[in-house]
Amino acid sequence: MLEKQQTVQTQVDALRLAKEEAEKPEKEAKDAHTQAWEERKEAERAEIDKLRSQEVFTELDQDSDGMVAVSELISHPELDVNGDGTLSEEEAQSLFGGSPSLDIAAFQETLWPQIREKYKSEPDTQSIPPVEEGTDSHPEIPQEEEEDEDREDGEDDDDEEEEQEQEDFHKGSPPKTQEVESEMPQYDEHTESLIEAAQKARTQHEEAEKSLREIEDTIRSLEKEISLDLGPNGEFSYLYGECHELSTSEYIYRLCPFNRVTQKPKHGGSETNLGTWGSWAGPEDNKFSSMKYEHGTSCWQGPNRSTQVKLLCGKETVVTSTSEPSRCEYLMEFYTPAACHPPPEVLEIDEHDEL
Repeated sequence: MLEKQQTVQTQVDALRLAKEEAEKPEKEAKDAHTQAWEERKEAERAEIDKLRSQEVFTELDQDSDGMVAVSELISHPELDVNGDGTLSEEEAQSLFGGSPSLDIAAFQETLWPQIREKYKSEPDTQSIPPVEEGTDSHPEIPQEEEEDEDREDGEDDDDEEEEQEQEDFHKGSPPKTQEVESEMPQYDEHTESLIEAAQKARTQHEEAEKSLREIEDTIRSLEKEISLDLGPNGEFSYLYGECHELSTSEYIYRLCPFNRVTQKPKHGGSETNLGTWGSWAGPEDNKFSSMKYEHGTSCWQGPNRSTQVKLLCGKETVVTSTSEPSRCEYLMEFYTPAACHPPPEVLEIDEHDEL
């Protein structure tokens, strides 16, 4: 077993190195992909911000002279500086940095960074004609004529929107801003191949580590078993690694010899530790007649739970009863063929008779 452990350990070490070598180019490719995506997002954000600044400049340039003046900014109280709810001429001049007006380049460099988060576009109310008092803003129209007009209006609106888009394009007007893509795109084929190779190396290493852990667990279990007193002739060794249950009306009791004793409610609830293996606890002339399990879950305002297991001779290995003679101290009766051995005096008589 130790030789097998050394062999598997060598495999684990070799696969760890292979895994680390495969993960280096994988990390470099993934980092490069992420960096390129971040740079692209930043460039897109910068372009969107630039387009937005152009839109706002056009909105503020009310006389379309290619300059934004202080007077054209005052109509935006949301840009208030001192918190009084209005934007005074002095405050507007402070935002302009002392200049009376700004062209698009100076606006983007000086004014836009200061108003970017506060600025609100004004609704276009100039195209809506006022309604004269006493007139009906919605005169009655026959249904058929209304439907025809709706269709014609819809077609006209579509045509006008298309014409406006073409006109904006030829005039160089900035397009409407869009949001930056938030989800990182898929890796390219080369990066995917590196990820696949690294994952294969990781899987092989994990499987080898798992085999090594299983071997180490087996070795520890064997070492523990060897260290246990399993009877004068090892007759109790077959109990090691086994578990036996007793079901009552309320609980399921579970005895795992040389390990621990537990109690679990039958109708739901957590398991309670009634003690872990301590020692043989029988009288001096027959210490293998009783087991002591100690240091279980503590009782409320009481000691830690413990269990004494009384071993009795029987053809089958079975737990027959469980009781609690004292608070948090349990008693089990456990029948096993390993407890069926004649006392020393009987052996002496048998040997004398044979002679």
